[in-house]
Amino acid sequence: IDKAIELGLNGIAITDHECLGAWIEVNQYAKKIKEKYPDFIIGLGNEIYLTETRDRNQKYYHFLLIAKDEIGAMALKELSSIAWKNSYTDRLMERVPLLKSELKEVMKKYQGHVIATSACIGSEIGSSILSLTKAEKNQEQEEIDFYHEKIVNYIQFCSDVFKDDFYIECAPASSNEQVIVNKRLYKIAKSFNVKMCIGTDAHYLSKEDRFVHKAYLNSKNGEREIDMFYEFTYLMTEQEVRELLSYSFDNETIDWIIECSNEIKDKITFYDLGKKQSIPQVQVTDYPKLNFRNELYPTLKELFSSDNIQERYWVNECYNALEAKHFSNDKFYQYLAQLEIEADVIKFIGNKLETCLFAYFNTFKHYIDLFWECGSIVGPGRGSATGYLSNYLLGITQLDPIEWDLKWWRFLNKERAELPDIDIDLAPSRRPKIFEAIRKERGELGLVQVCTYGTEGTKNCILSACRGYRSEEFPDGIDVDQAQYLSSLIPQERGFLWSLHDVVYGNADLERKPVSSFVTAINSYPGLLDIMLRIEGLINKRSSHASGVIFYDENPYKTAAFMKTPSGDLVTQWDLHAQEYAGDTKYDFLVTEISDKIIQCLTLLQKDKVIEQGDLRTTYNK
Repeated sequence: IDKAIELGLNGIAITDHECLGAWIEVNQYAKKIKEKYPDFIIGLGNEIYLTETRDRNQKYYHFLLIAKDEIGAMALKELSSIAWKNSYTDRLMERVPLLKSELKEVMKKYQGHVIATSACIGSEIGSSILSLTKAEKNQEQEEIDFYHEKIVNYIQFCSDVFKDDFYIECAPASSNEQVIVNKRLYKIAKSFNVKMCIGTDAHYLSKEDRFVHKAYLNSKNGEREIDMFYEFTYLMTEQEVRELLSYSFDNETIDWIIECSNEIKDKITFYDLGKKQSIPQVQVTDYPKLNFRNELYPTLKELFSSDNIQERYWVNECYNALEAKHFSNDKFYQYLAQLEIEADVIKFIGNKLETCLFAYFNTFKHYIDLFWECGSIVGPGRGSATGYLSNYLLGITQLDPIEWDLKWWRFLNKERAELPDIDIDLAPSRRPKIFEAIRKERGELGLVQVCTYGTEGTKNCILSACRGYRSEEFPDGIDVDQAQYLSSLIPQERGFLWSLHDVVYGNADLERKPVSSFVTAINSYPGLLDIMLRIEGLINKRSSHASGVIFYDENPYKTAAFMKTPSGDLVTQWDLHAQEYAGDTKYDFLVTEISDKIIQCLTLLQKDKVIEQGDLRTTYNK
């Protein structure tokens, strides 16, 4: 984004390949610079793979989608989630195509809110033009008719789905193939009265960065496009664009295409993906309104007669559990006073956050009950959550905080108005069954794990750079043993590796001197250090959060898009902080092996009649 502004561009669209993972960071940055650059437009998009089927050994054609507004963004989230839900492996690579039938069906709901372009030369139309050109050269009439019909059907499909929001995309380049495609695209655009646009398809920032991108491509396995495919895929000034397009068009045509490209920019409105966090609710018992007569507990009195079913449920469940303890009068009212304090704090924070915070605890209670039903024990409670009497009364925690003199204010207090964070321990062997039960209740997307992203760390970037490095002496990269040796030279302190910058240049603030052995070794490979420095920190993997899950209601695409981890787990496309920014609330369901051992122990004791028979929760509590 900074580079685009520096080059004098008036907008940019972020369109990663079938991934919306950058959206929140980009949207936050757009919000940050809006005052300084009010006319600079940042679009949020997705370069999808559009196919007819999910057959293997096919071409996965590129296609570009850009949201015009927040409704369009919701469309892209839904489309991306559909593609990821049906992902599979083909030729050693993960494939995430969206079917044309799916695109057409979903877009019926979002007509007029999404811009589409035919994308780069890797698109269906780009590939068809090259095949048609070859057939014409060889005078193969059957092939000519086939690709001609394919192009016609493609344009008609796109125009039917997107109407005036479909554009035929050309690319600024001097390569022979791109020039052939560009010229044919112009003829097609004029024949079908479709506007054209320019896409530099920037995979790296400038010409000078191409060698890094090439090396990173070489470091990956699987069938990939060759480096020549990316020769011109960098951010360009308008002058560079005009110069490269002059190989394909005259100046008047170039002016027209630039005008159409700016039309896309003008269709995009700013919208904020940030939302107030909402708390997922579950169906609860509808307790009747009561007139609680004790004026010493005004918050409890208010909750008993509240119009909010969640508030009435919380206070009734807590009060009933307290009565079931059969305490003496003095002790009962001591506990009731503490419950009043907690109710007041929860009410205060909920009002500050403009939400019903009582629903958070009701939802937690609901699913803890379900965990027991699914055959998992639930840990006694971690951290400050055990300090709240109401958590104990609801069965969320298992320690009486008054008896154990635990400090309630460490969990929630009025000085820190934020959502609580409760960690719950489950049995690893029961978690799949628990997730299945929740999804049966809430729907397939009713429970989704939070994603995490990993980056090229110091050692990883050395190994990747060595795999991708090419020279006359090392045409296939640097030997694995040598790469491992170089990575072994990286110091670490307290379990953390030095950054590559500190290894090479030192860090006076941290009293680190350059590692001379590494610098000497790396200098024997010209250009290798530059590759390493450029790829360090790049996102290179995705996984799932150790414990974080999010519950979704009827329309999850309001705040999220979904994908799969390499192991097949359904996760969000944004990490925890991004999902919370978008308005979601995380629940922590940790797994601990000791839980399985305790379950097995109780089962064996019951089997040998050492302890009495009973359901898991009752037996565990005893």
